[in-house]
Amino acid sequence: MNKPKVQKRLEIKNEGDITKLYIYGVIKEPDWWEDEDDVVSSKGVLKVLEDATGDRLEVHINSRGGDVFESIAICNTLKQFDGKVDVIIDGEAASGASVVAMAGDTITMFSNSMMMIHKAWTYTYGNSDELRKKADVLAKIDTALLTSYQSRFVGTEDELKDLLKEETWLTAEECLTLGFCDKVLDKKKESEPQNNVKQNLLSKYKKDNGTEKGSFFDPFIKNKE
Repeated sequence: MNKPKVQKRLEIKNEGDITKLYIYGVIKEPDWWEDEDDVVSSKGVLKVLEDATGDRLEVHINSRGGDVFESIAICNTLKQFDGKVDVIIDGEAASGASVVAMAGDTITMFSNSMMMIHKAWTYTYGNSDELRKKADVLAKIDTALLTSYQSRFVGTEDELKDLLKEETWLTAEECLTLGFCDKVLDKKKESEPQNNVKQNLLSKYKKDNGTEKGSFFDPFIKNKE
């Protein structure tokens, strides 16, 4: 009996003019006990892209994220692809995986897929001087994360900082409202009455008359004149 084919953590498929790249795992460099195929790394992405033959790159993401610099490197690598890059979030694009998603010329989500963004964090040890230095480094990384999201976010820099600070989970509809995606497949109307940072921004930037299926919000609405 033939065993079913297992989806690799990083896989590429050429289908005519479209090359499909699947990012389905933790984003990091492999540890000494791991093989390159056990993780999704920037070197691994570069390697599989050598086999790309299509004029258009379709990047499928289902990942909880991982190392911030590996995520930034993958994002910037995809941006340098010689052709259009369409990102599709099949399940979740959390943490560093949401940074990778920002490489898309277009970003599409399903109605039940999600995105999560947050400030950089780390494990550390040492004396008070070492901890202060580590905090300064994290603050600089947060600036890099802001830059990654700002070109899409419809609000202000301070509002984006608030979302990152809150470690915010976003539904597909919410991503559409805030500019983090362009289209939701099988889009359904949602409501969330809580009064918090995320909901306040959604209320601020959502058009009063709503949108039709498959449409996306004007990135220059309210406070963008």
